[in-house]
Amino acid sequence: MVTGAEVGRVTMLAIDDDRKYLDALFRDSRKLGIDLLQAASLEEGKEILEGAGGRSIAGIILDVECYRRRSDETPDSGFIIAATKYFTEKAPDTPLVAITGVQPLYDRYRKDFDGIWKVYRKGRDEAEMLRYLRERAFGLERVKVVHRYHDAVEIAGKYLGEDAAADLADCLIGMGETSPHRIRGTLANLRTLQERIYVALHGFRPDMVPEAFVVFRGKGEAGKSSVNVARILEHLKGNYDPKTQRYEGTIHIHHRSATYRFSEMVYKVTSDGIHALDGDGPAKPTRYTVQAVTFALLDLLLWLKETAGK
Repeated sequence: MVTGAEVGRVTMLAIDDDRKYLDALFRDSRKLGIDLLQAASLEEGKEILEGAGGRSIAGIILDVECYRRRSDETPDSGFIIAATKYFTEKAPDTPLVAITGVQPLYDRYRKDFDGIWKVYRKGRDEAEMLRYLRERAFGLERVKVVHRYHDAVEIAGKYLGEDAAADLADCLIGMGETSPHRIRGTLANLRTLQERIYVALHGFRPDMVPEAFVVFRGKGEAGKSSVNVARILEHLKGNYDPKTQRYEGTIHIHHRSATYRFSEMVYKVTSDGIHALDGDGPAKPTRYTVQAVTFALLDLLLWLKETAGK
């Protein structure tokens, strides 16, 4: 699973119709801490960028002449222009370079695109190209954040999926934003991530999260995902009754533990905060609210890993 979370490593994408060359470049990249995703056409490259792990891509390598569609049989001379246009629109902050084994094309594009993106020669400049991309990648905010919180991002990728790891990175990047739109979006992502923690927990500890709390089944209907966080929290703390001070079920998390309080905090603050953004009441969240909830969720991810290992 590629999340780019391992310290010292980054994920990049290379598009080239020469599979043998891509395999050799993959081996060279590994030595420099680069996990290279491979595509033989622009169509395949788009699918990778727009897929679950696309947001982890921190560098792009383009063959100057390549296939636009996977069904093509002849490299397209217009590939580099089409690919550059697409990637600069979809991933404007991601460093991009071109490479070619044809000297006239190298001379042409190095001159035409001087100051826009770098052009390298196959069989000669790979080490220089990879070092340049790696240096640029480590300057990206997403890479800095993912490496700073690598343990939590790795857990999210392993147990919740690559898209969840990318969502977590988005939360970490945006937790200091002050606009209501960004605050609402980050809180919504945090709420979804908490729900996914419980869905994952159900997979290996159904006693802690029974199916009825993560799947809704109407009469005669197939199961549909429906995470009832309130019921899950009650179940995890053993259905504790504060009036009688008695537990009616198995205690999985003590109701006074940090884990339970963080769980309750993420649930209540995300739910109340999203609705309170349009008003001026005491529940209206600030960027500090978002940061507090984000860090609480990181602790829940550590708890998920610990629980999964038991």
